[in-house]
Amino acid sequence: MKRTFIAIMMLAGWMQTACAQHTIESIRKTYQENWEVINMMSDNFPSDGIPPEYYHVHVVQNLPATGGHQENVRYYYGELESDEDVIYPPHYLKFVTSKYNFAAREFYEEYLYDNKGHLMFVYARTPDVDFPKMHEIRLYYDGKKLLRLQVKEATDLEYFDDKAIKKATFKEVYTGTKIPSQYAPFIKQYTSRAERFLEVFKSIDNNTYL
Repeated sequence: MKRTFIAIMMLAGWMQTACAQHTIESIRKTYQENWEVINMMSDNFPSDGIPPEYYHVHVVQNLPATGGHQENVRYYYGELESDEDVIYPPHYLKFVTSKYNFAAREFYEEYLYDNKGHLMFVYARTPDVDFPKMHEIRLYYDGKKLLRLQVKEATDLEYFDDKAIKKATFKEVYTGTKIPSQYAPFIKQYTSRAERFLEVFKSIDNNTYL
């Protein structure tokens, strides 16, 4: 009985280790590696950099009350290993950047995924938390487990003449593994957008001319 209990505990420990795929350090490393590749992409290839590879969705609308609205979303992808001998290996979504506006308020977000479609990291710069203040929000995930929420608040904002933000200095106001109530609606919004970005990517990827 004792041996059985020990075996079960060892198995449970092994399963926890096996499931713990991502750490904050490994996520940061993957994030940096993605940006290194993105920064090497150049429209001047082959004379400069590497060939750009991404899907770009550009939305232009005129919204009630807020007027002109634009969204620029870029979907960066990688290739999955395949046992079959194929010319075009299947893709997976690696990284998303999203920039959009409502009137003069500008938003910017980043989403990092692993090769199984699991969200690992979110970065958001938003003026919507206690507006007109601006915040930076970072979320780290291991599967569905929140590894860390970090929130920074702008202490010094400079604006262009059109009220767009020119410069911002941030200080940390919260770090932890729990989501305070004042941030919960925004965190829910980001995780929902991450799922929608994944769906849009799959839709585009399944309908390109390959």
